[in-house]
Amino acid sequence: MRLLHALAASAFLLASFFAETKQAAAVSTCGSNCGLALEIDAYLKSAASGEPAFEDPHLNEIHRGVKASTRVAVSGLAQEITNYLEGPAVSPAKPALNEGIKLAQVGVPAAQSQEQREYVGQQTCVGCHAQEAQNWAHTIHAKVFGLNPRNALESAGCEACHGPGSAHVQNPAAPLSIIRFSKRSQIPVAQQNAQCLNCHRGGQRIFWPNSVHESRDLACSDCHNPMANYSARGLQARASINETCFQCHKTQRAQFTRRSHMPLLEGKITCADCHNPHGSTTEPLIKADSVNEVCFTCHAEKRGPFLFEHAPVRENCLNCHSPHGSNNEKLLVTARPILCQSCHAQNGHPAELLTRGYLANGPLPDIRLINRSCSNCHAQIHGSNSPSGSRFER
Repeated sequence: MRLLHALAASAFLLASFFAETKQAAAVSTCGSNCGLALEIDAYLKSAASGEPAFEDPHLNEIHRGVKASTRVAVSGLAQEITNYLEGPAVSPAKPALNEGIKLAQVGVPAAQSQEQREYVGQQTCVGCHAQEAQNWAHTIHAKVFGLNPRNALESAGCEACHGPGSAHVQNPAAPLSIIRFSKRSQIPVAQQNAQCLNCHRGGQRIFWPNSVHESRDLACSDCHNPMANYSARGLQARASINETCFQCHKTQRAQFTRRSHMPLLEGKITCADCHNPHGSTTEPLIKADSVNEVCFTCHAEKRGPFLFEHAPVRENCLNCHSPHGSNNEKLLVTARPILCQSCHAQNGHPAELLTRGYLANGPLPDIRLINRSCSNCHAQIHGSNSPSGSRFER
């Protein structure tokens, strides 16, 4: 019995020696990637010795196949995998298209050029865009195009604005297949606006080219929504002209909430009473050649001519007034008498320093700090026709 145990131990030691020798030979031949090869070899042997237990049945089938294949050449497979993983990256060859994909691609025609596109008719558009057509049916565009078109372009309906629709019907997902009017559209803003100017050229838009709005890539659709009646008139993007302008002009919106302001928020005037958003000969897009001419449309009594003119008034109303709103009375840019003293700094009473003691409740009340300040005496500050009105006192 002892002899059998000794023989078994010797056989085990001999087998271990041969295994270590074989492993050492494998290490000497596998090179720098030996560690990875041994890890893969151990994983494949463990996969071959036990039943895989993955949640995905497909993975279980794969590992059962690995188990069968590793009975023959586990080490060889491990070395092949290692060589593949550590080899240079090679771009895989493009797989051949199957017959289904080939047939699908044959059925897709090439994109049409601008010259090849044709009108498909409004009914074709309504087939997909039923909700848009229902909203558009109440607009002035729908009534003009449908009831009394002035030319062949207007009789095209939807395609009068969006252009020929054959390419869009062919490939609706293509972003350039039809003219889209939105900030996300890939159609250039100039091309979008050109569609509108086909009909709306001249008149109020005669100065649109090179205007402030046009040079800053403002699209017609940024201010107008021709697809629905959001506003009482003008197909504007918001409920009123003022709200449409306030989308961009936040500073002016804040100015109209100041203590003294033009009656715009009260609904007595609109932005378009003073400005032409479609273009003007002036940079602020005012509806006249000068600021004064705009102001005189309402304040006609300030126009003159006067026998005695007040120079800053004749030069520009904005020398003294803020056009949208101010925290000083009568839209003044600065409170009186400081406003007057910004020009009248010569010797004499206009340039005297006025302190708290000259207030109405101070020890030396001064009329220049009471009521209308300097205008208590110089009442006709915008100009006088009196022979004795050189100082605008009458």
